[in-house]
Amino acid sequence: MSPIPSRAADAAGRVRPPDRRDHLVAAATDAFSEHGFHGTKLSQIADAAGVSTPALYRHFDNKSDLLGAVTRTMSLRTQATLVAVEPRPDDPAGELAALIDAHLANVLAHRNHSDIYRWEWRSLEPAERSFAREIRRDAHRRVRGLVRALRPELTKTEADTLTDAIYAVAGSPASHRVSLPRKAIIPLIGAAARTAGAAELPAADSGTEPSPGLAPTGKRETILTESVALFAERGFHEVTIDEIGAASGLPPSGVYRHFGSKQAILCAALQRASERTTSAIASGLAQTSSRDDALVCLVEQYARLCVGDPAIITVYQRCLGALPDDQRADLRRQQRINVDEWSTWLIDARPELSTAAARFLVHAALEVMADLTASPHAADAPTVTAIALAVLLKTPVD
Repeated sequence: MSPIPSRAADAAGRVRPPDRRDHLVAAATDAFSEHGFHGTKLSQIADAAGVSTPALYRHFDNKSDLLGAVTRTMSLRTQATLVAVEPRPDDPAGELAALIDAHLANVLAHRNHSDIYRWEWRSLEPAERSFAREIRRDAHRRVRGLVRALRPELTKTEADTLTDAIYAVAGSPASHRVSLPRKAIIPLIGAAARTAGAAELPAADSGTEPSPGLAPTGKRETILTESVALFAERGFHEVTIDEIGAASGLPPSGVYRHFGSKQAILCAALQRASERTTSAIASGLAQTSSRDDALVCLVEQYARLCVGDPAIITVYQRCLGALPDDQRADLRRQQRINVDEWSTWLIDARPELSTAAARFLVHAALEVMADLTASPHAADAPTVTAIALAVLLKTPVD
């Protein structure tokens, strides 16, 4: 007699693995990291997990439910990583170093997975959003407490800024694909994160805030400006053409006279951001004739760009995945060219660095400047400059 099929067997005779839900979460993590929440179809996730779409629905009600499971899994993994580091009341420096190394090891173990909560929190159900946010707050508070224990002269705001910088540096390997042996990454980026936390901050600027300037009057530029502000605040997919038109003082048809689609607006905005980044390099180098000052000028110029227009930096970081693959590849190619330029000047200042190590530090510095600009504890340009320069020039290397 033939054996009786298991109840766990599907219509094709395949046995359902007991950890199918975990396979679906893993496949969704890959897909959301690569294509974003809105750019991923449930059928793609099901195919990657080797199940049918109806089988997926036996585990998750919808895509938002699956996103919640992904962010919960990532949050719990981060929490477990940091909880495993025992407190050292008499050795805050040692505890901070251990926390940084543990967090960095977790980042490297899942380097292909971006910080999905950071980009997709708007699409989470309120309960899942609160769950992930509270774990992140606890992690921030613990590191901030250690920073203040080591540097009691800091204000809470300064300690918050340095804590954000530490996490930005430690998480930076997930933002690029530069190759370096893991045994070299951990000491390099761990040291860079500790250096960021120890950076000397400039005195608070008591001057008036710079004027935001005048808004452009051309309709195309107005559309771009208003779209970037909306995308930065609410995300690309949550903004409609009607809303862009209303913010620009135009009917939807008026928007379409300048751009064929919302995606075309985003593409133009991100190309503008890329051009400004490239222009900042030329402007920075044009301000000095001394090779010794070149890197300082580059950092100062880029910091002013980030602080002066945080919305475009935020959109570049958070909305790149909404572009088609070819346009996204073009922007990333230009980013690599810019990083190579920075790395050349960093090696000129620090010839002991390998090319790969220089690129890792450049990415860490760029991540710090972008993160501190978009952080709830937003820093001014001199502060951003000081921390980024510390990462680039003061990180010790073996």
